Amino acid sequence: MGEVDEEYLKEIEIARRELRSFIANNKCAPLMLQLAWNDAATYDARSRTGGPNGSIRFSTKHEAIKELEKAVQYCDIVKHKLKLKKVSYADLYQLADVVAIEVTQGPTIDFVPGKKDSNECPRVQAHFLNGEEDARSLRKKFCGMRLSEDKDIVVLCGGHSLIRVMHPKVPLRETPKGETHEDRNKFEERNWTNEPLKFDNSYFKELLSKGSSFSRLPMDYALVEDQRFRHYVERYAKDEDIFFKEYAISHKKLSELGFDPKNLNKSKGLYQKLNQHKGLIRNFTCRSLNIGGAELGNRKILL
Repeated sequence: MGEVDEEYLKEIEIARRELRSFIANNKCAPLMLQLAWNDAATYDARSRTGGPNGSIRFSTKHEAIKELEKAVQYCDIVKHKLKLKKVSYADLYQLADVVAIEVTQGPTIDFVPGKKDSNECPRVQAHFLNGEEDARSLRKKFCGMRLSEDKDIVVLCGGHSLIRVMHPKVPLRETPKGETHEDRNKFEERNWTNEPLKFDNSYFKELLSKGSSFSRLPMDYALVEDQRFRHYVERYAKDEDIFFKEYAISHKKLSELGFDPKNLNKSKGLYQKLNQHKGLIRNFTCRSLNIGGAELGNRKILL
């Protein structure tokens, strides 16, 4: 892909508009979030390789993320329909994630284009989450991506308000010793929350609810049983505005792992300049806007 110039940024804005309607109409926000998250999760802090570079499109056969093949296909549909010649897969996947969160009433997240594509299968897949993590392994996986703060770990788990999970019918804590969910072939698709197409703080409320309606995975138990994690769970369950603010910050960190600061500064400057002079992005507040059946209140959204 070429450098980030005005033509590149025009394609980004065309893609943003198309993704907004595509994601709303196909109700695929959860898939887009998972796709971008797992692309970024290939980053290895030790070797400084991987990260959000589009290489996830070569890894959808991996057991933990094979359901993301459909998300890759969705992005291909958008890319080919719009004839996007410059926009990288790396940028397209992260942009789709940002749009998915906005469309489902989540926070507005700063997006800076300029990520380069890798044409190799990612070397690091150990950071993919499968729901079986305890507190120690959660910290180990996030630390491996240079996200070592407990706040980052917990707030990013808040994305589970959108994600559907393939859950074993037999609770993991009741399975025979040594058996994992990969050993069993009977699963059922479940939501973590009652409204899986709405981005909010309900995941944290469910974690603290004694009468919760969803079956928990070991990772869910870890977030409430570990006292350092629980502090943030309670914080976000109590105040959605704080959750949105801190999620946007941590999401940006995740989406830019391994992103060259030189490219970041250059593309950000061009992006701001283009916005000022060409008006390709407009912030506005609306009283009520219905997108794909999801009603937005007085929130700022990007057009």
